[in-house]
Amino acid sequence: MRSTERFSGRSKTYSRHRPSYPPQLIAYLKLNVGWSGHERLADIGAGTGIFTDLLLEQGYNVVAVEPNNDMRQELLARLGQQYNADEQSNEPKSNKQEHNEPKHNERGQLTVVAGAAEATGLAAASVDGIVCAQSFHWFDAELARTEFARVLVPQGKVALLWNQRDLEASPFMKAYDALFMKYGEQYSQVKHKQMSVLTLAPFYGGKQPTLASFAYEQRLDLDGLLGRIFSSSFSLTEQDSRYDAFIRDIHELIARYEQAGEVMMIYRTDVYWGSLN
Repeated sequence: MRSTERFSGRSKTYSRHRPSYPPQLIAYLKLNVGWSGHERLADIGAGTGIFTDLLLEQGYNVVAVEPNNDMRQELLARLGQQYNADEQSNEPKSNKQEHNEPKHNERGQLTVVAGAAEATGLAAASVDGIVCAQSFHWFDAELARTEFARVLVPQGKVALLWNQRDLEASPFMKAYDALFMKYGEQYSQVKHKQMSVLTLAPFYGGKQPTLASFAYEQRLDLDGLLGRIFSSSFSLTEQDSRYDAFIRDIHELIARYEQAGEVMMIYRTDVYWGSLN
């Protein structure tokens, strides 16, 4: 399956049940990366707009680039009316067309683009910075690097973000990981543990990016846990012969570890950032 199609049919579940990001992360980006709050940022692989929304709330003008139609339409359903945004197709445009101002909103300005990391459809030197929230691991890093360098202004920064489940933080987190190791054939392939300042250095032109980490938690009842699980690209579907056993084990998991009907999903949010040259 192509990476751009992995979340087809999961967009509403993804939008409702995926975690947001810690508030101090935006403050960190402002203070350390130098994005004061009015820059034009490209959110590449924007998905349903979870991080896009946080940027808009802080006054950033955001170009949300997303290749998956289901995810992009969910983003528009969540944010499009609020920000009076239109969708743009990934077709060649002149610089004059690309720099047309998106419709105004007092918080930020939103433009939604059907495009991919490797071919955004954005004009050269048209964005001040790029963020990739929970998406970079799906990209062709070499092609994305070339494209990012093209659309960024000189010395523009790129920030890569992941909500990493802290699998050693609690017995529940260990059991959650074991559940997916048992049922998720592709789970080990999409774990983000391989991301580090060393593995990402080639993307940043041979320099190790700066890394900052933040604690984050998500309280989930049974419906929330089911939604969180089925928002994942590697979760089983009803067509799988092990689906019933999978559901049974999820119910047993929350029954074993719940407190007041909820379990705590514990994350470490990592942000890597730097310039590409």
